[in-house]
Amino acid sequence: MNEEANQEKPPLVFISYSHDSHAHKKWVGELASKLVEKGVDVILDQWDLGLGDDAPKFMEKSVTEADRVLMICTETYVRKADDGKGGVGYEAMIVTGELVKDLGTAKFIPIVRQDGGATKVPKCVSTRIWVNLSEGQNFEEQFEILLRELHNAPKLPKPQLGKNPFAGSSIAIAVQSVSALAEVGAVEAKVEDAEAAYATGLEIARRGDFIAWRQLVRKVKEPLSARLSEWRLNYEGAGSMQITALPAMVLEAATIYSPLMGVALAGVEARQPKFNNQLGILDELLRPKGWNSAGLTVVGSIPDALVFTYQALHGATCLDVGEVSLAIDLTRTRLTRAHHFEGVVLHRDHELIGLPKSFGDSFSGAWNFLVSLAEKWPWLQRIFGPGLEYKASLCGYYMALSVQELALLIADGKADSVDNNSLYLDIPVAWIGMDHEIQQQGYGRLVRSHDAVRTIWRSLGVSDKAMAAAWAPWVAQAVRWIARDHRVWLHGKPVHAALFEDIRPREN
Repeated sequence: MNEEANQEKPPLVFISYSHDSHAHKKWVGELASKLVEKGVDVILDQWDLGLGDDAPKFMEKSVTEADRVLMICTETYVRKADDGKGGVGYEAMIVTGELVKDLGTAKFIPIVRQDGGATKVPKCVSTRIWVNLSEGQNFEEQFEILLRELHNAPKLPKPQLGKNPFAGSSIAIAVQSVSALAEVGAVEAKVEDAEAAYATGLEIARRGDFIAWRQLVRKVKEPLSARLSEWRLNYEGAGSMQITALPAMVLEAATIYSPLMGVALAGVEARQPKFNNQLGILDELLRPKGWNSAGLTVVGSIPDALVFTYQALHGATCLDVGEVSLAIDLTRTRLTRAHHFEGVVLHRDHELIGLPKSFGDSFSGAWNFLVSLAEKWPWLQRIFGPGLEYKASLCGYYMALSVQELALLIADGKADSVDNNSLYLDIPVAWIGMDHEIQQQGYGRLVRSHDAVRTIWRSLGVSDKAMAAAWAPWVAQAVRWIARDHRVWLHGKPVHAALFEDIRPREN
């Protein structure tokens, strides 16, 4: 261990806890003071959050910037974290996002302080090793374990790695060369395996190896267009298809391209800027080499369905890792399409973002296809985890698209059309018909960053005041749409109706 380096930059920790009682708050303060005395820099609301400060922003900033996060797990804290209630619930939401975007991190340390009985920690850190500072435990021993972890000073340090006795030999050089290409070669051998492509892409992106990344993308995409053309032979000569069979057909085609989608999503999840440029994959999906759009419309339009599939997965991934702006940026990409010499912008093309012709005229078929993807492609659980997280993130993304659609109407001088009962929505709001818990979680992902939401319309030159004035009638349009096209009637307001109350927009 380099002790001088540790003295120059002490570990920075954020303490997350629930205000169970005055005594508990005092105990947390004493623990923080004891850590500071032992060379650990601590962020604590009792010291760093003042009157008038933005509490959610403080939490988000602290969790993000800290080297480690200590979660003081009383029974109350665990219950609130799992239920998503109060400030603790907000912090737990941030923690969950951090864990998903950086699987395997030891950033979050549960600190148990509970009465006797079974020990509980929040579900989002249920697999993490914890420290027990409950009464009746050996506090000093447990505290030393925590302190050594924070200072990276293990009681039994790992021996220093020795030199390779064969360094410089031709054998050693060959081994190094093979290791550098092993991960790319593994995917080349299993090029149809989306999970292998995703896992390899994530490792390469986190390492920042752009050369290996380009090699991986090239190897993964090389056979795809030929495989898609081969797949098409199954449908050549078909005069028509039942509309209920279309989602399964689209899934077959999308599965061919799923390894490429997996690599691209890994770049998003790694949150490395140079791996976030998605224009290449959109072009690859929209214009497969040698593709002929003639013939049966639902088959010839498959490239549109591929873009539709990927933009939804991309948006859901962005919402999951707290990157609303990155999701919106992709939708503003200009793409080249046949018979559109000036190109089209993704969010203005109803067939690419709302309802591709490959689904016939079935909005419900297209939406249910997106919703079921995590079940059809288990490898998506590597990104979103099991449970409702994928569906919630997908809902949050389409909420963001709906916000953008309203902003575009206002920016185009069509604000008056919001009150028109015959207004046609390009962005489907089918998520309004989903389970309330899924909607609530999706909405939480959207409003996690107030500034990112406001940027959606401000970047189009639309004021907060104009959006706020049009929001209620816009929500009413969504309610009418879901009733007319999906036969879903709401009892009460949709979860996103309170958007402008929750993000507290400033007048400008």
